Amino acid sequence: MIDTKMIAWIGGGLLVFFLFVFVYVIQVRIKKWNDESISPLPLEGFLSISSYISALIGLTIMFTGVLETFTFSPINSLISSLVLSFSTGIPMWGVVKGLLREVESGDLKEIVPGKF
Repeated sequence: MIDTKMIAWIGGGLLVFFLFVFVYVIQVRIKKWNDESISPLPLEGFLSISSYISALIGLTIMFTGVLETFTFSPINSLISSLVLSFSTGIPMWGVVKGLLREVESGDLKEIVPGKF
């Protein structure tokens, strides 16, 4: 049987790999916008969606392994990991989409800490 720490490491590895793929897709879209004025939107391409959902699945697996290490039951840790992953992942998708809208419109604002 696979140790719970190994489950967490596998999930973390999947998370890092698929986030690198997602960031690469975003980087290519922004580069095409700079070079050829091809819009970075819509973000809903196959590679961007599949890599982002795979990263959320990796995050879920990682949290499941971590919670099982702290003696949570497998079902409870899976349910709480799913809730945690998707409740943070869905708003982050909106943030990335909003950032690409700002890049496309040219209204990219500098973020200054302490000033809202």
